[in-house]
Amino acid sequence: MDTNRNSSKAPSNTGGKKRTKGGSVFLGVLFVVLASACYGITPILSNAALRGGFPKEFVLRVFGSGSFAASLIASPVRAVTNETLVALCMGIACVISFLNALTGGKKLTVSGKQFFHLSTLGGGALAATLLLITYAYLYIPAGMTIVINFTYPVFVLLAGILFFREKASSALFTSLLFAIVGIALISSSSFSGRVELIGVLLALASGIAYAVYFLAGKNSSYAHLDSAVSNFYITGAASLLSFIVAVATKRIGIPTDPVMWLLLFLEAAFGYILGLRLLLAGIRILGSAPAAALNTLEPVFASITSMLVFGEAIGLWKGVGSALVLLGALISILALRSKPRKAKA
Repeated sequence: MDTNRNSSKAPSNTGGKKRTKGGSVFLGVLFVVLASACYGITPILSNAALRGGFPKEFVLRVFGSGSFAASLIASPVRAVTNETLVALCMGIACVISFLNALTGGKKLTVSGKQFFHLSTLGGGALAATLLLITYAYLYIPAGMTIVINFTYPVFVLLAGILFFREKASSALFTSLLFAIVGIALISSSSFSGRVELIGVLLALASGIAYAVYFLAGKNSSYAHLDSAVSNFYITGAASLLSFIVAVATKRIGIPTDPVMWLLLFLEAAFGYILGLRLLLAGIRILGSAPAAALNTLEPVFASITSMLVFGEAIGLWKGVGSALVLLGALISILALRSKPRKAKA
């Protein structure tokens, strides 16, 4: 589950004057590609936690036989519920953000308005995004879920027209057309591969929720807070809200198996430590627009790892649909990044 694609608030460096060339540019590209790979792995870890482990064929092929390999094989008895998964992962992320703020000498004090926005627009939208993504995993492949979730830039453009009085652009209509056609191809039951419409709708809803989270991070009262501070409150609120949902639906269950805890910690480590730091480093070298464009490799990596680990097949037309959705996302991202920023103190 990737929750840091646009919540880092790193220096955008869009002016280009300080960008270096040659080896540094290559290093920046490498950083973003590796960050996308880290984020592409997290859906696999989530799926493994929801299934209670990895498929037997994959485990035997990679780890061979033995007690360690046997401990990795999926068992429904120890599977983590969707709500518990999000609550615990966000709880771990909250602790990581707290330690980052503490070691960086950042103050965690915020105003009442900022706290309210952090808890509702930030934590609420993030919890909704992640819960919807994990629910979508139950009906469609992980890689396809992340591809459809990447329609969020299109919804950001639409929100700009509806709520921020921005003018409609050709980029919006082009990206919207690609997204609609792509999702239609992905959703069609006449093509090969297991896809249920409810999974597509859940993944699409996660893109809408993430658009809200994105817009809140750019336009709300906490837009200029340090990322470690804002992430502490956002992930903490998301963890608490997911825990409340788990209790209300009677689907709370703290894992007792060490393998399940390992999966949760690995997901937090890849998404909130390694992946985030690599992405920030790439943004500082390349600037926000090129880095965001490269970051569309995330669902590509998610699809590849999903096929390798779970044997999920995409099929020709679903692959074409996924490519169109990503192309629409890329056009939307470039359109968003090219907008002139309002002068702020």
